[in-house]
Amino acid sequence: MRADAPVATGCVAAIYVIRHRTEGLAHVRLALTELMAMVQHLVVVTDGAALAQTASALRDLDPCGRLRLIRCDRDRSILSAYRAGLRALEASDAPRGPVILTGYHVFGPILPGGWRRLQTDADLLAPYWYKAADDPRLQTRPDMPARLPCLDMAILSADLLDDPEMARFWDRLPPFTDSWDEVERGLVPLARALGRSGRRIAYALPEDSLHTVDPRHFEVDRLVALGAPCLPVSVLTLDPLLHDLNGIDLRAALDRLRGLNPALYHAVIAFACARVPLRAFTTIADQYEVLSPHYPSDRATWGFGPVAVFIHAFYAQMMPEFWERIARFPMPAHLFITAALASDKMAIDAFLDARGWPTAERTVRVVEQNRGRDMSALFITFRDVALSGDYQIGLRLHSKRTPQVSPQVARGFKAHLFDSLLPSAAAIRQILDRFEAEADLGLVIPPVIHLGFGTLGHAWYSNRPAVADLSASMRLAVPLDDHTPVAPYGTMFWFRIAALRPMFERPWRWEEYNPEPDHVDGGLAHVQERLIGYVAQSGGFRVLQVMSPEQAARNYARLEYKMQLFAARLASHHLLDQLAQLDRLADTWPQRIHRRLRAGYGLIIRRFPAARSRLRPLARGISRLLAPGYRG
Repeated sequence: MRADAPVATGCVAAIYVIRHRTEGLAHVRLALTELMAMVQHLVVVTDGAALAQTASALRDLDPCGRLRLIRCDRDRSILSAYRAGLRALEASDAPRGPVILTGYHVFGPILPGGWRRLQTDADLLAPYWYKAADDPRLQTRPDMPARLPCLDMAILSADLLDDPEMARFWDRLPPFTDSWDEVERGLVPLARALGRSGRRIAYALPEDSLHTVDPRHFEVDRLVALGAPCLPVSVLTLDPLLHDLNGIDLRAALDRLRGLNPALYHAVIAFACARVPLRAFTTIADQYEVLSPHYPSDRATWGFGPVAVFIHAFYAQMMPEFWERIARFPMPAHLFITAALASDKMAIDAFLDARGWPTAERTVRVVEQNRGRDMSALFITFRDVALSGDYQIGLRLHSKRTPQVSPQVARGFKAHLFDSLLPSAAAIRQILDRFEAEADLGLVIPPVIHLGFGTLGHAWYSNRPAVADLSASMRLAVPLDDHTPVAPYGTMFWFRIAALRPMFERPWRWEEYNPEPDHVDGGLAHVQERLIGYVAQSGGFRVLQVMSPEQAARNYARLEYKMQLFAARLASHHLLDQLAQLDRLADTWPQRIHRRLRAGYGLIIRRFPAARSRLRPLARGISRLLAPGYRG
């Protein structure tokens, strides 16, 4: 943008599109609030199904009656909605002048007051473009423009609005069936109409600054770095595989956005939490961190005060192992410890006395019973502490044994948890600094365990229906992942207590948990383990997965080896072809029957956990018959 270019303060009207029940979303209200402050006329276009809700949701934004709400039911395309808004402006008493086109489908403006910084000396100002010259589907078209202007946040000049060529474009606008149809039969004719009438198209970014065919998605990090006015909402809903195949760096965009416009950043996170499955978001936004043993900090206090460290020491003899980690704490902490027996409580107190841990900084309680194990010990026994308001950050640890697997695998699982969450004082400072700097960080967990465990792709086991039921009863309006939930497997984690407040507020009862020894999938304890991440998500909090460098290297090496084994047995080297082949293999009738029987088996065990020992041999036999090689 030239230093002397006119800016968008001259815009007299704006058209804002709202679809898909988005009227109450934070980024929509932010954009409308800014538009109301700078234009004389604001037309909001929505469909008939959402008209009443939209009017109710936006009433408080328009005390002076300058916002006009109209409906457009022709199709759900943005261009059709823009046309309806422009016709509404033509029929009103609004003076002619530059008009802003935008809507719910973008996050913006990225900079507060961002529309006022846009130049308006062009006939059409677009935020970015679609590079038609590089798309093989469009290259063969005659007279194809090199770029198609994306109208995500565009400004049309008054002269362009009066152009007969543009009037014909809007009159001939066809109904659209999908987003590509809107590009092919909407943006292409628009660019040609502008070219025929000699109109000047300008962009908010230098035309040599972006290099991919669809930079609004593929170069989202550069959009923010270069000062683009907005980001497309659809970058959050793209398949994670498309993020991978196109090298999209969403985390860099979000990290920069957090500093540029905190209110918009939190609106983006709120949208992601409400609409994007947790594993998809943690993947596309790279919510993983390798903790550094050389983190450059000697900090000893944080603004959130002492950390509440909740330890379930069912095996009290593990206190020396806990102490090895407690001794690394760089922060003030209060130890909240649960024990199974009164004698264990006495032993724990004596152990801490011997090591000089102050009595005033510890609370040791005996659990009423062991139903629910470490889950009930946290959410029932220490409910009062979590709800007291005395602590903001918590750490959950317990004396994990995992007796159902071999001792070596069990030791590896425990190391995976302890070494990921508490590898060093420097790494702990790194976690605590993140909690202090990022108010939307709610949960810090190790990644899903896969060394020695068959969790990859199947980690719901029999818990998903129960999680869905519990999620509905707790009114958690978040989408559940299809295959493997983002969860603190092994139930050790750092957390912002506000993020898990619904877990502590719910009045869990001891009798809701399976009695010992029937601690099975589908029981409340396993369900709570897989619910924790979604509770945090429902409150608008992010989940971050962390590892030490040693754990990251070990896990990556074995994960890559397993993936190489799978991929090498498939016909194609391309991921999408491989998935298509696997989908075909999974769609045979024995596999379909096998999946249904496994779901039924899980439901029976959930309702009658004591039947597991009798039914499991039969279930394994049927599985081997329908799926040869099955080792479940």
